[in-house]
Amino acid sequence: MTMKILIVGAGAQGSVIATEIVKSPEVSEVRVSDINLRKAERLAERLKSEKVSTYRVDANKVDDITRAARKTNVIVNATTWNAKFNLNIMEAALKIGAHYQDLASHPTEQLALSNRWKEAGLTALIDTGISPGFTNVLAAQAADKLDSVTEIRIRLWGAVESEEPISLWSPETAWVDMATEPIVYEEGEYKEVPPFSGEEVYDFPAPIGPQTVFWHSHEEPETLPRFIDKGVKYVDFKMGGPDFPLARAMVKFGLLSDKPIDVKGVKVAPRDVLLALVPPTPSMEEMERMIKARMINMRGCIVADVKGQKGDAKMHYILYSHMIDIYELEKRMPGANPIAYSTSVPASIFTKMLVKGEIKTRGVIPPEALESAVRQKFLAELAEKGITVYEKVERL
Repeated sequence: MTMKILIVGAGAQGSVIATEIVKSPEVSEVRVSDINLRKAERLAERLKSEKVSTYRVDANKVDDITRAARKTNVIVNATTWNAKFNLNIMEAALKIGAHYQDLASHPTEQLALSNRWKEAGLTALIDTGISPGFTNVLAAQAADKLDSVTEIRIRLWGAVESEEPISLWSPETAWVDMATEPIVYEEGEYKEVPPFSGEEVYDFPAPIGPQTVFWHSHEEPETLPRFIDKGVKYVDFKMGGPDFPLARAMVKFGLLSDKPIDVKGVKVAPRDVLLALVPPTPSMEEMERMIKARMINMRGCIVADVKGQKGDAKMHYILYSHMIDIYELEKRMPGANPIAYSTSVPASIFTKMLVKGEIKTRGVIPPEALESAVRQKFLAELAEKGITVYEKVERL
C-alpha cells in the first residue's frame, strides 16, 4: 500500500522534509502546501518528481487544510511555532483520519487532546525535530539504562559565522522563544523563570568546550517528566551562542515586546519592527550560493545530560551529537541549511516510520513515549544521515 503525505509549510523545514520523503518508495504522493503558493511551487520545481503536487493552504483555516489533506495518510506540520496552526492542523487530521506530526508543540493544549486521538486509532506525534525531538530520544535512551532518574538537563550551543545577515530558523519563532519565560520542572512542579536567567558555564564535549548557556523556552521540560516515568525530580533546558548576549540586551530593552508603543503618533509593536528588518530564512538556492562561495559556516553541539540510579550506583550519562559539518551537508543535500537539515531529517525519519506502520502507539505523544525499539531504529537511521550519537558514562 502506498501512502499520501501533506506537508503544511514549504519553508526551510518543509523543503528538507519533502526532499527526503519524496525518495520513499512507500509514498506515492507528496502534497506541498504553503500560504505562499509560489514558495510551494518553487520547491516542487526543485524536486522534479511526479509524486509532488502543490496547494495554497492557510493554516488559520481548518477547512483550507482539510481540502488539501483529503485522502492523505499523514499530515506533517512544518509551519512556524503557532498554537492555532498546530490545533487547526490536528483538527483537520482528525476529520480525515490521518496521522499528525509536528516539529514543535504547545504541549499543554495538544496533550489534552490525546483521548480523541486514541479513540480514533490515530497517532499525533509532536516535537519531532532536533530539539525538541532528537533531544527527547537521547534523554529516553539514557533513562532506559537506569532504574530511576533524578535529573535531565538538555544543553545546546551553536555558532553561525556568515558574511551576510542570515536567519537559519524562522525569525518569528526564534525571537519569540528568546522573550518567552522558560519552564523548569522541579520536584513535581512546573515553574516559569525569567528569560536569560540561570546563567551557567557548561562543559560541552570537545571541540566545543566550556560555553555560557541560559534557561530558554522549550518543550522538553514540559514533556520529559510526564513520559519518562522513573521518578524524575528535575528537568531544564539551557541554550547559548555568540548571539545570546545581544538577544538578552534586546529583551531587557523591550525590543522583543509585542505590546504596541507610540512612536511619533503611530502605534507599533517593537517586535513587529524587528521582524520586518530581520531577513527570512534563505531558500535552498540561496544557501547553495553561500556555501559554494564559502560565505557561511556553523558549529554546535546537542547534549542530554542525565543522572540517576542503577542498582547501588549513582550514574551519569551524557548522550550528545555535534552539528553536521556544513560542507559535508552540501554533499548530502545541496541547499539545505544546517539547522533545517538537523531539524527536518529527524522529522522525515519519523514520517517514514508513521507511513510504514512502525509507530503503533496511539494518542498525542512526544518521541520519548515511543517504544525503545522504535527509538533505537530512529537513531540508527539518523546515523546513516550523518547525525551520530556519542555517549559518555561515569559512576558518581
